[in-house]
Amino acid sequence: MKENKMPFWEHIEELRKHIIHCFCAIIIATIILMNNKNIIFDYIIFGPSKTDFITYRFFYKIAKTFLGIHLNPVSFLSRDLEIQNRQIFGQFNIYIWTCFIGGIILSSPYVFYEFWKFIRPALSDEEKKYSRGMLIIGTLLFGLGVLFGYFVLCPFLIHFGYSFRISRVPKNIFDLSDYISLIIHSVLSMGIIFLFPFFIFILTKMELISYAFLIKYRKHAFLIMLIIASAITPGDILSTIVVLIPLLILYQVSIYVSFYANKKTS
Repeated sequence: MKENKMPFWEHIEELRKHIIHCFCAIIIATIILMNNKNIIFDYIIFGPSKTDFITYRFFYKIAKTFLGIHLNPVSFLSRDLEIQNRQIFGQFNIYIWTCFIGGIILSSPYVFYEFWKFIRPALSDEEKKYSRGMLIIGTLLFGLGVLFGYFVLCPFLIHFGYSFRISRVPKNIFDLSDYISLIIHSVLSMGIIFLFPFFIFILTKMELISYAFLIKYRKHAFLIMLIIASAITPGDILSTIVVLIPLLILYQVSIYVSFYANKKTS
């Protein structure tokens, strides 16, 4: 009760402490990644640019085993991508920026934990019970979205960018900053999108939304999700479908989550 009656400026001071803790965790994670530059870039960041990337080999085996289609092992990429840097400090800037974004992703479980510690005093005893579970679920959803963006979305986008031709004359030699932006954009956007059921749970608990609302406007939501999928991808049908499918699944899951949250509230 004492914590709940903290003055406004004490709340600000408490928030400042949690923000500092999160920032320190991000910096530590960034330094760890910077000290493992070869692993981060050669094996992770530039992994999807190679013909033997695990996603390409996986779809090759799926097509061969279940569909009976004998694809060439290099059907996705005929050769490793050519990536060039055209700026004097381009590689250094990419090095710092990528490690910092990676530090945010790596420290995200701790950041979620600090956020939970800040709002915990304002929760009732019953809310504290399920808030721990929601913290874990939110972390897992974000991690699942990151993995989906890296292992599924990125390879499809790279394959589309590599295989699309307006003519045989120009060569596809990719710019380093564009390639890194594609990886980061795909990973972070899908990580945030996969948190949709988590946000729906919070909004339902705040009585700002209900499962009946989600069911009623399902068709409208489908149109919005289609627009989001088209915005994330370059617009080709295959990549759009790849993103749209998990969005539809997440929306359906969110309906069940909202129903469960509403039932608990009532």
